[in-house]
Amino acid sequence: MGSQAAKRNLKNFTCGPVLTWNNARIQAHIDAILELDGAEVLFGGKPLKNHTIPEQYGAFEPTAIFVPLKHFRGAKKFKLLTTELFGPFQIVSEYANKDEERVLEILES
Repeated sequence: MGSQAAKRNLKNFTCGPVLTWNNARIQAHIDAILELDGAEVLFGGKPLKNHTIPEQYGAFEPTAIFVPLKHFRGAKKFKLLTTELFGPFQIVSEYANKDEERVLEILES
């Protein structure tokens, strides 16, 4: 995933501004997720450099954060992890066969 995301850039228009969030809000969202035990940035997680995107918009590298499945329990964490920022940002998790019912519950909610 990281190598594919690294191909995205402003020059070829595969990466662009986040019109709904600015960089401060994106960074605060990332920081809140990283406070969860076991969460870690897989790639990205930094503002774009050398661009002319106005400050009222977000300009972040394509980002993926791993979060253990256990954190999808509870309304507050669930909302944090499923908040859409309409940018190159994703939450990644993993599960075992024994977790299939829980994963289905998460997807249905």
